[in-house]
Amino acid sequence: MLVAIRHITFDCADPFRLAEFWSALTGYYHEPDDDVGPDDDEVLIVDPRGLGPGLLFIRVPEPKTVKNRIHLDVQPDVTRDRAYERVLELGGALVADHRRPDGTGWITVGDPEGNELCLERSRAERGEPGPTALPEREDTTVRLGDEDANLLGVLEFYRAGVVAKATGASPVVATTSPVASGVTIAGLVNHLALVEDDWMHHRFAGHPEPEPWASAPWDEDRDWEFHSANQEPLADVVARYEAACARSREATRGHSLDAAAVSTRPGFEFNLRFALLHLIEETARHLGHLDIIRELLDGTTGE
Repeated sequence: MLVAIRHITFDCADPFRLAEFWSALTGYYHEPDDDVGPDDDEVLIVDPRGLGPGLLFIRVPEPKTVKNRIHLDVQPDVTRDRAYERVLELGGALVADHRRPDGTGWITVGDPEGNELCLERSRAERGEPGPTALPEREDTTVRLGDEDANLLGVLEFYRAGVVAKATGASPVVATTSPVASGVTIAGLVNHLALVEDDWMHHRFAGHPEPEPWASAPWDEDRDWEFHSANQEPLADVVARYEAACARSREATRGHSLDAAAVSTRPGFEFNLRFALLHLIEETARHLGHLDIIRELLDGTTGE
């Protein structure tokens, strides 16, 4: 069993004032339908990206009397020293200065009621790489070809995008979900591998399902391909996707767009044209999901 951290709660004398301080510092905001003011006993601010837990401030009669046993370490998007100046501007105070002559270290500050937080150095000050942009991939679309070339060219362009979006993602990034559904980069790539094999290799060409799909425990977990991928190296998941795409290319080779699928259930017959259109739709849709998830998790943008 796992639990999710939904809120971090602060006991305080003035919830509204403290929420305003932390809102200005973090960019968190009040829920749009929350009509809160200075007289409220509980005030919640939330992460506008939906990535972090909310900060909940609750009025209590007891004052703060001892040092925090839990505090937040925060990394600003400006320099550590500029963030310290901002804390003082907002009504915070210095608790302890742990900056070192070589530029390392941190500053412990208190919010207006003395709750401590540590200001660390920014990513740039630590020499950590910032958000990157993926290089543009080759444009394989065909604009003046026949229908076959148009469809296949667009599909190949989106397939290459899936691989590009997964390239370079760390194990944590590949298996972390920034959304409530729990979907991950690894899960999406694995799902697209299943889509390729199911529609083209199995249903259109009539071949038996390849592994791991043939023996997957679908009765126990209908979303097994999404969940199981998080337990594998991302490189293995991407290789599975590329192998599935290769099988799809082999399945379509030599067939006209009007060619009917070999293995379909009654009432759901389809031809190659429909299968390619469906793969384009499915791949493009999930490529958009990959694009947003990757940017949310590590800042990587572009192709």
